[in-house]
Amino acid sequence: MRDWAKTLRHASFRGVPFWVDGEDPEVGRRVVAHEISGGDASLTEDMGARTKTIFVEAYVAGDLADVAGHALERACGAPGASLLILPMDAGETAHCLSCSRSRRKDRNGFIAYRLEFMKAGGAVAFTASGLGQLRTAFDAGVAAVSVLIAAQF
Repeated sequence: MRDWAKTLRHASFRGVPFWVDGEDPEVGRRVVAHEISGGDASLTEDMGARTKTIFVEAYVAGDLADVAGHALERACGAPGASLLILPMDAGETAHCLSCSRSRRKDRNGFIAYRLEFMKAGGAVAFTASGLGQLRTAFDAGVAAVSVLIAAQF
């Protein structure tokens, strides 16, 4: 029997780590329906693939949850696409479209996030090397925090 816990990757965006409670990638086709006046049938036209969107229920936890949460928010707010790594899928370049924080008073040390990413398309100037990730994280102002948080994983 497969040990899933050992095969899943640690999640991160711009090199900033987080935990994943759930992920919902959304793919499909762009289809237009042409409804003909006076007709009983419509014509459909396939316009190509939709841009992949990924919704992630993420969280940070522990004594440094506040620091980790701010690092994740800064990484999500930085311009441009970067490497998104999720537990089940291979890493891919994506833009963070939204980052919504949810903190509850009875769950101190735990901060939940609802993240929305869109797969980057076209010519994306990004390197997936470790040095490239460190540079990207540093540019987002979170390099020092990432190193501290990585010790928790």
